[in-house]
Amino acid sequence: MGFLNQIMLLGLLGLAVPVLIHLLNRYRYREIDWGAMELLRRAMVLRSRRVRIEDLILLALRCLAVALLAIAMARPTIRAGGARFFGGEARVGAVIALDASYSMAHRPGVRSRFDAAVHRAREVLQTLQPGDQVSIVLMGQRPRSLLRNVSFDRERIDEQLGSTRALPERVNLEPCLERVSELLAEVRAPVLECYVVSDAQELTWRRPSEGAAASLREIAAAGRLYYLPVGSEAAENLALSRLELTSGARRLGSTVRYVAEVRNVGRTPARNVRVTLSVDDGTPDRRVVDLIRPGQLAAVPLYAKFAAPGSVRVTARLERDALAVDDVRHAVACVRERIRVLVVDGERAGQDADSETFYLRKALVPDPTKPSQASIRLTRAAQVELPLHRFDDHDIVILANVSDLRTAQAEALHAFVRQGGGLIVFLGDRVHAGLLNARLRVGGESLLPGRLTTVLDAPARRKAGWPLAVVDASHPLGRFLSRLPRPLVDEARVRTLYRVEPAAGARAVLEAAGTGAPLLIEKRLGRGCVLLVTTSADRDWGSLAVNPAYLVLLHESVAHLTRQSHERQFTVGEPLALALPPRAGAGPLELVGPDGTRTPITAGETQGRRVAECGLPEAAGFYQLHAGSDAPPIVAAVNVDPIESDVKALTPEGLRAAFADLPVTVLSGQDLLAEIRRGRTGLEMWRAFLFVGLLVLALETFLAWYFSRKLAKGDSPIPPRARETVLAAGEST
Repeated sequence: MGFLNQIMLLGLLGLAVPVLIHLLNRYRYREIDWGAMELLRRAMVLRSRRVRIEDLILLALRCLAVALLAIAMARPTIRAGGARFFGGEARVGAVIALDASYSMAHRPGVRSRFDAAVHRAREVLQTLQPGDQVSIVLMGQRPRSLLRNVSFDRERIDEQLGSTRALPERVNLEPCLERVSELLAEVRAPVLECYVVSDAQELTWRRPSEGAAASLREIAAAGRLYYLPVGSEAAENLALSRLELTSGARRLGSTVRYVAEVRNVGRTPARNVRVTLSVDDGTPDRRVVDLIRPGQLAAVPLYAKFAAPGSVRVTARLERDALAVDDVRHAVACVRERIRVLVVDGERAGQDADSETFYLRKALVPDPTKPSQASIRLTRAAQVELPLHRFDDHDIVILANVSDLRTAQAEALHAFVRQGGGLIVFLGDRVHAGLLNARLRVGGESLLPGRLTTVLDAPARRKAGWPLAVVDASHPLGRFLSRLPRPLVDEARVRTLYRVEPAAGARAVLEAAGTGAPLLIEKRLGRGCVLLVTTSADRDWGSLAVNPAYLVLLHESVAHLTRQSHERQFTVGEPLALALPPRAGAGPLELVGPDGTRTPITAGETQGRRVAECGLPEAAGFYQLHAGSDAPPIVAAVNVDPIESDVKALTPEGLRAAFADLPVTVLSGQDLLAEIRRGRTGLEMWRAFLFVGLLVLALETFLAWYFSRKLAKGDSPIPPRARETVLAAGEST
């Protein structure tokens, strides 16, 4: 026998109350020797024995009544089928966990997997009765409780299930199963049941994590755990797994190249796959992929031209298939009318080919007279002219072989980067490591990504120098160089460079092959970014400046440094935090979702920056943050997690193997209702204990009345003559 409210068993302490009353009644009168009573002592022996027995009977009945009432309030349960004959009540507490990840939206036929899951949940609900407790949880990136320990109401629950849809996010089993375990622990019923309804997706259920397995065992220890699979053999799906800008500058009038990756996660080949790219609701490009084999990834190039400045919305689409949510991918491009670049020459300010910045200027703007190159406005200044220029009037500052900076200039450059500016530092023969390390350290923090140490020269056997090696292919600049033909990149050689000890948080992108010495290092500082190139910008320290890779590296560096933080693609369920520009006012902030929903937002401080914490986006699409009536909105793109696109489900054999070491009962087919009812043996007995307790109280009341009535009628074994003698003796006394 178990008890649902064990704390109420403390009521058994009430058994002491009638016992104490009985004992106090025994000692309520003080005994006084009285001669007349001796005449009656022998006559009262028989009477006193009967009174004592009657008192003990009443005491026992009172104690039994208190015990039965305390046990009833503790809600005892018993697992015995025959308990119903004694008033047992089979109450059920059920927790239904619905997998609501977007693989459940896969629609191989008339209805989706989620529709099938809702149907299975309704079948489970048919076995419940009014008074049973029900909880329903949606399992996604985080758990969502639709109902929490409510009394079973068929109409209310049907309405709730009918308005529920699959979520555009992946399932995260560990926190979801933890919530299910917590809800099951809250239920007070003799029969506890948990139903996990899912599509048995291979990626999720083939090998549950240790945390998920522990939660499943905890749930099964509390009650019966059932797994109801609703997956189907049909698992054909095409998904857009990535959309990335691969070349071109985000400038007005420029043509850029995007790559959309299409993945075939099904079991059959896909033919004539159509991919479109739209920019601000226009459709500039379409492509058709002839064949994508199962498990294959196709990279589809798509081209667009930016005809307007500002935050441009870019969307790639596939033709709608059985799972529509992953057929779309969004991106944001912040298009500028022009990019203002200040190039600081550490040598002389002439226009000859010997100047430090000659190759820089030719790579960035080969012919300033052409309108197509007007998107970059290049300003050149000699080192001695630097005080005449304000860093805030430019987007990017390039220091080429600059030997020294004044304290005020270093502080201004620090502030410029922190406010979102980009800085590229090339080294050279005029640079003194110790001096530059000291000059660019402001307030205990260095502007450089590392500390300059010594100069490294190529040995005689490497007269041409070292080739470039990509050490971080995940970085945008490393990724771009990795796509260039290897023989072309190998022609670029570096003969001399500075050794650098990278600072904490710095990121090495390139190095001189075989040396371990970084050639390109990045550091984030506030809203801005610093790129350190440890060789020279001209031909003095190598042939990099005359290699086509140099041109690509410079243009992609400019694009990388002018990239805004909100241009990165966010994921549904991931915290959406948008950095506010310095010019944004302190007024109210408002976030507009893809469906037009408006939400007030508050801004906070993160590492010296104002950041709008926009919560967890629950839908894919474009979000707009309005930071004032004058400032343009900040646009962010949110996409689904592509890992959930693989909708292949485990077979029954695969499910049995996955749950081989777990106490999970897999229910499928027509055995659902029969198996559920077979498992319900627990009955609640509080009504029976309460009824018997009330009967005992009634019996105690009747017997107390009966015994008192006999005493009032004079029912006594003392002879009448003796009783008169006792009374006369008492009066004379």
